[in-house]
Amino acid sequence: MIRWGEKHIKFGGRMSDIPHESIPGAKGAGPALAHLSGAAAFASRDLFEVRNHIANTYCPHDLQIAGREGGLDTWHRYRRLKKMGIGEMTYGAEVSISGIEDREMTLLMQPLAGAAEIGTSSQVVESTAVRASVVHSGHLRRMRWSRDCVQRVIEIPTAVIEHQAMIMIGRPLSQRLRFAESMPLDGSLAHCWHYASLLAMELAVPGQSDGSTVIDNLESLFIFKLLESHPSNYSDQLRPQACKIAPQHVRRVEQYLMAHADQPITLEQLVEVSGVSARALFDGFRRFRGTSPMAFLRAIRLQRAHEDLKNEGPGASVTEIACRWEFYQFGRFAAQYRKMFGELPSETLRRVH
Repeated sequence: MIRWGEKHIKFGGRMSDIPHESIPGAKGAGPALAHLSGAAAFASRDLFEVRNHIANTYCPHDLQIAGREGGLDTWHRYRRLKKMGIGEMTYGAEVSISGIEDREMTLLMQPLAGAAEIGTSSQVVESTAVRASVVHSGHLRRMRWSRDCVQRVIEIPTAVIEHQAMIMIGRPLSQRLRFAESMPLDGSLAHCWHYASLLAMELAVPGQSDGSTVIDNLESLFIFKLLESHPSNYSDQLRPQACKIAPQHVRRVEQYLMAHADQPITLEQLVEVSGVSARALFDGFRRFRGTSPMAFLRAIRLQRAHEDLKNEGPGASVTEIACRWEFYQFGRFAAQYRKMFGELPSETLRRVH
């Protein structure tokens, strides 16, 4: 018995010997991924081999056996899809995980059995069959899995989930998307995992192609439901509203800004493009986009600069990319970039090279 917060959690039991249908909490959670057509199946008791496999699938990390009883008895079943990866795994031993490297992804972990302690940069989530965790890899600091812990793990690249959020909001994000890291599995949040179960069921059909319309739609529905129902710093804008269709003059200016973001643009030009007064233009952006036209433009430019910093080859410079997107006050650019992406432009460039 060990104490996590106010709860006692008993470790013990080798889940690799227990059929999926008998795992506590797994009833109604969907089929075991062992039956997925084309799923990558892995099993090992070697610490070095397990650590390398999980690191290559998710994030590099340090793995240690924490319990005194026995060694690893790990299995992992995983399927990589277009927008996300879905898998189930157990270590078969009490383990501690630390030194987790950021791979620009959001990890959703739902225990089907046992428990896990998820330590982030801001809190500790005690994850059980009724409480999942939703953590960006950049904020994940440590984890501890009980010996009997079996988790469904879904990983979604940051670029994918923020692109979907941008589509739902109707404008570029002004700061990094960050979810509440604890997810009680009740109400609408439980429905989010129902889509994961449906996805697993569909993938279990022999010969099912990753690119099928059904698979693509279920992936999108899972991400959409997560954004709409799980609390985040964009919840107010992502939840359904009575009217979200922007008037034509707002959409016309948005299209112009996206097409000419690498060129000098003045407010006078935007008023001319919109065909309405400056007051009507600002009011339209405020009501339907929650920002001003020039702030909308700045967000587009920051996003484009971020993409270039991630994708440019060796020899690229922050100054060159900043100027490419009309940023000439480099100190201000660095501050705005850090507020939006959580790191300096130079750190993004250094990380990808």
